[in-house]
Amino acid sequence: MTTREACGETPAVRYFFAAFLLTSLSMAALLYGLFAHVGDNLPSPHSQQDIEPSVATRILDRNGGVIDELFVEDRVPLTMAEIPTSFVQAIIAVEDRRFYSHWGVDPLGVARAAKADLLRGSTTQGASTITQQLARNLFLHHRRTWKRKVLEAILALRLERGFEKDEILEFYTNQIYFGEGAYGLEAASRRFCGVPASELTVDQAAMLAGLVGNPAAFSPRRHPENCRRRRDHVLRAMRSTAALDEAAYEYYRSRPLRLKESSPESQCGAYYTEMVRQRLGQRFGSSEIYHNGLTVESTLDPALQRAAEDIVETHLRSLEMRNDYPYLHGLADSMLAPLGFPLQDQLPAPLRLQAAVVAIEPATGAIRVLVGGRDFHESEFNRAVQAPRQPASAFKTFVFAEAIREGYRTTDILLDAPVEYEIPGAEDEEAVWAVENFSESYHGPVTLRYALMKSINVPTAKLLAAITPRPVIRLAHRLGVRSPLPEVLSLATGTGELTLLEMTAAYAVFANQGILVEPYLIDRIFDRYGHLVHAHELHSEQVLDERTSFIVTSMLQSVMEGGTGKTARSLWGFRHPAAGKTGTYDDYTDAWFIGYTPDLVVGVWVGFDLKIPIGDKHTGTGAMAALPIWAQLMKAATEGRAPRDFDMPDGLVRARTCLDSGLLASPDCPDVVEDVFVPGTEPQETCRMHRGIAEPGGEFEDLDRQLLRRERWDRDAAMLR
Repeated sequence: MTTREACGETPAVRYFFAAFLLTSLSMAALLYGLFAHVGDNLPSPHSQQDIEPSVATRILDRNGGVIDELFVEDRVPLTMAEIPTSFVQAIIAVEDRRFYSHWGVDPLGVARAAKADLLRGSTTQGASTITQQLARNLFLHHRRTWKRKVLEAILALRLERGFEKDEILEFYTNQIYFGEGAYGLEAASRRFCGVPASELTVDQAAMLAGLVGNPAAFSPRRHPENCRRRRDHVLRAMRSTAALDEAAYEYYRSRPLRLKESSPESQCGAYYTEMVRQRLGQRFGSSEIYHNGLTVESTLDPALQRAAEDIVETHLRSLEMRNDYPYLHGLADSMLAPLGFPLQDQLPAPLRLQAAVVAIEPATGAIRVLVGGRDFHESEFNRAVQAPRQPASAFKTFVFAEAIREGYRTTDILLDAPVEYEIPGAEDEEAVWAVENFSESYHGPVTLRYALMKSINVPTAKLLAAITPRPVIRLAHRLGVRSPLPEVLSLATGTGELTLLEMTAAYAVFANQGILVEPYLIDRIFDRYGHLVHAHELHSEQVLDERTSFIVTSMLQSVMEGGTGKTARSLWGFRHPAAGKTGTYDDYTDAWFIGYTPDLVVGVWVGFDLKIPIGDKHTGTGAMAALPIWAQLMKAATEGRAPRDFDMPDGLVRARTCLDSGLLASPDCPDVVEDVFVPGTEPQETCRMHRGIAEPGGEFEDLDRQLLRRERWDRDAAMLR
């Protein structure tokens, strides 16, 4: 017996070692050749940018809450420090227990999988490590083939060479698909559990880790029992790796699946976020916003937006019930015949009453609320910005503002009496515009304040005829109106077409003491790495003298106290200092109310998309159709806040005047106004119109007023402008 034989080295053993060495060298050579053959065509990632997944852009409200996400793949990346420890333990226990010890490919796992595949004659066993799964998700297809496994291994080795283990685990957690459109742990946590990943419990983390192997088969909503069994399997794996003790395992295994309700809540501010999306697309392009994960801080006030949407829906339903429109039932009627719908024909779809609301912070231009219609999913048409409509009497404010700017006083007298104006360019040489008041009656001599307060058409038309339309149009454009306006006298009654956003932004100038601040939606934008790429810069311009602005505000306050906007106080209980104006277009086709406090301007429009009546004088006016929405939203906006009055600028003086005569008020004047004037223009004469009338409602009040108005009419006829 030789020495080698004595040591146990028989010829059979020598043959075995030789065969093993030869096979190993051949396999190594084969693998080297294979790697060399295919490796040149594969990526070699060395930095985070090389393997970054597509990330959702998030739109945040003013408080930092997420109001919408824009994505191809719903994904919000987490850093390793933000990934819950329980999920890390779960995913390693069930997917790759030797993750921190292997070098990208686990030889033991490969051997087990190869043996199983050879016995079955298939490639059913994966044995892919977390690194291999990441490589597959980033660069390869998911068909089970030997070639894919080889490529997967090559890429896994390259990933391990370029990144630390924790970096690979972070990439993996953000990349993997969990089902129902959720990519990455954060999106999956919110989609299935309704909480951010940081708030996941151990059993929830185990459930999500279990989804990775087969999201369809283990879907918690479609296959809850499969999902529960898979979760329990993950919990057992965590127990076997000592991530859980026996007591913790039993406790979490006994808990039921806890899922977020599958029916999504209605999205708050859908019209608003669509406008943000469009602005982002114009600035960055679609690829950036759908793949590169911008964080957009918007100006939206979520509580006020939700209140506005609820108020709009409730009020419009009330109007629909009161008017019982045939359009709601898909039927045409006589109102639609001029628009091409035969009587009683079926409409293409039921016509629902619509509304739009815009709320702007006047000092900054921040848009806090934007409602473009009742239901974005039903109609994406944004009525706040895409629907030019006639603002009717809401436009009168610009006429009176220009008159004040040119030196008219609130106490100057206008004659409310029938008047006709020729229509320039009309085919009929005798075509005229006969100005009519909404009340179909006339008041005789009235002050500018009274004419605006009661929204009287005739004196407004006469005022516009005196100052001419062109300067009024120039003023409207200085205040931020972008739409073209017709240079005609009927502009006095709002025949030009403007959007609600334009009108609301223009009124914001009066609330902001004559300073124009462009309305905006986006405060700041950050890229996926947290770098600031955009910050809104406030640009302001004094476009109207602050004294003129305050006088106009004072006139619009009278609208709220005793004019067409008084129901905001009497019916809806809004008590804070405010200024505003109604608007009701011909045949009640458009109803408006635009008003403001020192801190917020709110514009409301109500109507149908087609030019058909909202109702009648009881339901279709600005005061009845639009004002209730405004008043309720303003109450919500000011709840818990102390009332704040408008600040009077320097260069004005106050005087108590008679609303009827425009003169200094006497003790007998029934309607007294705390008026404002440029020094030296205030009235010097005390009113003698109401002598003998001690109080409103006296025995001879109506007769005396008629006689005195007639006396003033005759006296002032020569001086009327």
